[in-house]
Amino acid sequence: MSVRVISATNRNLQELVGQNRFREDLFYRLSVVPIRVPPLRERREDVRELAGYFLNEFCARNNFRPKTISDEAFALLENYSWPGNVRELKNTIERMAILSIEESLGPGSVPLEIQLARESEVRSALHETRDSAERETILKALEDTNWNVSGAARVLGIERTNLHKRIRSLGIMKK
Repeated sequence: MSVRVISATNRNLQELVGQNRFREDLFYRLSVVPIRVPPLRERREDVRELAGYFLNEFCARNNFRPKTISDEAFALLENYSWPGNVRELKNTIERMAILSIEESLGPGSVPLEIQLARESEVRSALHETRDSAERETILKALEDTNWNVSGAARVLGIERTNLHKRIRSLGIMKK
């Protein structure tokens, strides 16, 4: 019998292994072919296609007349940070379809919490994205230099003391 296991998590398992909060042997068994799917806030260009798919699927499943989403509504959806990721987008689209009697979902159909999203959420998403990218870059440099911080600092083109500070602030730990 052949078995294939596909698993997903929103946690950084490599960090959890380093903190002894996830079994190292299990991590290596699961990470044969790791696939990183960035959060929706990092791939806003997918919002339009996903929203259209969710709307069509919902209307067909519930015997609704087919509906569309206006460009103005798409603009609001694409500018939101989607902290709940794709599930939040799907729920939002279903909510819009249920609550709107129009065949075209306009900006008025978009929930107020999305319309009034604060700029701080956008900044927060930007910081998360930057920290995530920085963490991956530093980890790669450390792994390439066998966790030699001086060597990794040279590779990254930064001072060793600054690298130590970034390692601490990003919570990076050796496996």
